[in-house]
Amino acid sequence: MARATGDTMKLLRHLTGYLPVNIANGLAAFGGVYVFTRLLPADEYGRYALMVSAMALIHTLCLTWAEASVYRFTARAEEAGALPAHHRRALRLIGASLLAAWGATALVWVFVRDLHGYTAILPWIAVLLPLNTVVQTALESHRASQRVRRYALVETFRVLGGFLLGAVIAWQSGLGAAAPFAGMAAAALVAALSEGLWLRGAAAGESAPTDPPKAWLAYGLPIAAALVLDLVLSASDRFLIALFINEAAVGAYAAGYGVADKTVLMICAWAAMAGSPLVMAAYEHGGPDAAAQEARGLLTTFLLVAAPAAAGLALVAEPLSEAMIGEDLRAQAARIIPWIAFAGLLNGFMIHYFSEAFQLARKTALRAVLVSVPAGLNVVLNIILLPQLGVMGAVYATVASYAVGCGLLAAVGRRFVRFPLAPVEVLKTGLACLSMWPVIHLLPDLGGWLELIVKAVAGAATYGGAALLLNAGGARRFVADRLQSSKQDAAA
Repeated sequence: MARATGDTMKLLRHLTGYLPVNIANGLAAFGGVYVFTRLLPADEYGRYALMVSAMALIHTLCLTWAEASVYRFTARAEEAGALPAHHRRALRLIGASLLAAWGATALVWVFVRDLHGYTAILPWIAVLLPLNTVVQTALESHRASQRVRRYALVETFRVLGGFLLGAVIAWQSGLGAAAPFAGMAAAALVAALSEGLWLRGAAAGESAPTDPPKAWLAYGLPIAAALVLDLVLSASDRFLIALFINEAAVGAYAAGYGVADKTVLMICAWAAMAGSPLVMAAYEHGGPDAAAQEARGLLTTFLLVAAPAAAGLALVAEPLSEAMIGEDLRAQAARIIPWIAFAGLLNGFMIHYFSEAFQLARKTALRAVLVSVPAGLNVVLNIILLPQLGVMGAVYATVASYAVGCGLLAAVGRRFVRFPLAPVEVLKTGLACLSMWPVIHLLPDLGGWLELIVKAVAGAATYGGAALLLNAGGARRFVADRLQSSKQDAAA
């Protein structure tokens, strides 16, 4: 019991440390939808959303494998006193991988060279790729070594600074869909200067590497492949919407998606930032059983904060879209939000919980194979449903595909690490979330921000009371541990 309480306290401290990143991601996600759906026409916003997906695809395909390997092998290199060699290898690998990333960017230009709205964005993507991979490589090292404060400071600046600068550029210039990318590049440049110097210092010194390059390739390439498939699962619908409908429809879809999916996924990522390193450390020192025990705290955190976020977004979709989204895209986005909020929850569990078993056991190639099933299903369903149902066809395809993916990873991953499923806790959390519905439904329709704030506060208070009453997601223990942590911090 004492050890469990200590583990929970450690998780809470990490959650608190990563909170600024979570807040910054929330402000950027919500703010990006609020600002850019007003400053950019619907087709420009759709173009921006498509190119964000294209940049993410290039980065993931060419660079993420090395970044992921930095995270996975940092702890072992630290124990062996081989961190300088570890970081030197990381710098060499990302340098070589950048050539492939720029080649992919040039290939995109070949396909869109006659479309000025897209070619104007590509130079910014070419600049962002090296800047972001330098920063991300350093961040993965910080996360693995539990340098929470530095991670939070750098990532908060990159995310929030990029959004704010992009908003100013979009407001004051005529760059259109390229403006957000210009803002991201400016913030990434500052962060890359800081973290590049840190990486250079970390790579200085004599040591021999602990793992051969083929171990990095064997671990990182399947992760990159799986994440590419994750992107196919989450972003292919945007390209298909542009093909079957138009860019303005992409804008509406991306606006609703950005408010719902990104918000829920951001909360899941916050929990994973704090909990995943603890699960990995438990696996390295105690094996699969220790990792499964540590994962229980991660699961209860997911249930406690991510599930009510998804339910709350679904229940306030109308006032949320009215407050957050530009008038041209508002009506369609409001229909999308409830469905995508649920899909975002499934996505969060798939990426940040059930996938951990494959990463710990180094079965990332198998994960990639499994994710190809929902990714392919999403493409097929979009092709079938978009001509018949319009944008909502893409929504239904997304929900179905994430449900299949989550179930597959959960079932197969238990062969390696038996991450707890806790059906009783899931049921209690579901009941606590359901308790918000009558309260929010009975409140008057005040419109806009006032209605959103009133219903959000009422829903959160109702959920909090129900969660404590049912002890959903270990709510009582969470509150007790939080109070104990506050007392210890005050005493210190």
